[in-house]
Amino acid sequence: MLNNLRNKFDPILEKIGIGFAKLGFGPSFWTWIGLILSIISAIMFSLHSPSIGASWYTATFLGGLFLIIAGFFDAVDGAVARVTKKTSALGNFLDSVIDKVSEIIVFIGILIGNFTNPVLVLVTLSLAILVSYTRAKGDSIGVDLKGKGIAERAERILILAILAFIPFKDNISVALWIISILAIVTILERLKIISEVFGMPLFSIQTFSQIFKREDMSNQSFSSFSNYNRDQSTTKLPSNNKEFLNKQDNKKDLKSDESKYNSAPKASYLDSTDPNETGRNTAQIIFEQEKEDKKTLGKSTTSSTTTTTNNKKESNESKTSSPSSATSSTTTTTNNKKESNESKI
Repeated sequence: MLNNLRNKFDPILEKIGIGFAKLGFGPSFWTWIGLILSIISAIMFSLHSPSIGASWYTATFLGGLFLIIAGFFDAVDGAVARVTKKTSALGNFLDSVIDKVSEIIVFIGILIGNFTNPVLVLVTLSLAILVSYTRAKGDSIGVDLKGKGIAERAERILILAILAFIPFKDNISVALWIISILAIVTILERLKIISEVFGMPLFSIQTFSQIFKREDMSNQSFSSFSNYNRDQSTTKLPSNNKEFLNKQDNKKDLKSDESKYNSAPKASYLDSTDPNETGRNTAQIIFEQEKEDKKTLGKSTTSSTTTTTNNKKESNESKTSSPSSATSSTTTTTNNKKESNESKI
């Protein structure tokens, strides 16, 4: 029945979304407007506190009025997101978180306003959060629980706001009792849906009998606890989440490998009695010795190359000087021949 009512309101929400989308603001803007109005509603509820002393009906009327306006803008942000096609996983996450923050703030305002027993406020808030948690947990295991139940956030806001307008003394107490009962019914209904999906009836005599059934586990081999947790956390996740977890595991493995390669093994220290070697390890000394050997090898190779070049130069010079000596010897022989010829004449 409630789902049919929600479907009837979808065309109206679409028209509202088109109208607000024409203003040019995105869905996140209207989400924050709803949060601000929820804070104002909480302030109005808290006016009935003994320190302020406002009348109970003034506080409940103003608190309910701003609560309905905040709920309206909570519906506007989703309508604008669908009309403008700006829906995203991040936007959906932020919208859900801000909705829970808004609801907690409103209940804090009711608690400060001292309308009813604080325990009733705490129980109602806890059940309201548990309703949202069952839906979130269902989404994580692949079961869509949206619209399942009679006390989602929109219904809770509507019940509280309507009863806040009715002028009788215990209007807030009655509203909280109704919300608590409907929240329990919603939680049980969602648990029943989960049990039907997985083929395990949660509310049956067979289920309760299995709880107290004792099995002989003495001969059974057990896997490690860490592997069990990893298997349980990844078996029922969607494919996108599995790929994300695999990427995270690969990154962790790469980081661990890098840390293994970068971290040098601990070297054994030398004799601490020697003042020159205190605080120095053997790996460092070997490394420094290799540096010195490389330097000496470099110097020896350079000196050998310089000597070879010098020898080559000397040999070249001797070669160049030999023809000059040969020419001088030929000139001396020619001169001696001339002198002998002159003596004969």
